[in-house]
Amino acid sequence: MEGQLVRETIVDLCNRSFLIISDDGYEKKIRCETPEQFLDVMEVVNDLLEPERIKYANLAIYEKDKGTKD
Repeated sequence: MEGQLVRETIVDLCNRSFLIISDDGYEKKIRCETPEQFLDVMEVVNDLLEPERIKYANLAIYEKDKGTKD
């Protein structure tokens, strides 16, 4: 991505990852191994990008099957 501009970054809270998309469509995924690492990258994203360039992935919420009996 050298010499390219970041068009947007998609933050995935559940997977602690970032998808960085350049102005020409190149994509780079960054996965953080620890919550601290995720927060450090998030701080950089917030410092360097305008809010309209930061998007958030949908949360993966699944309701557990309660195993009700008929």
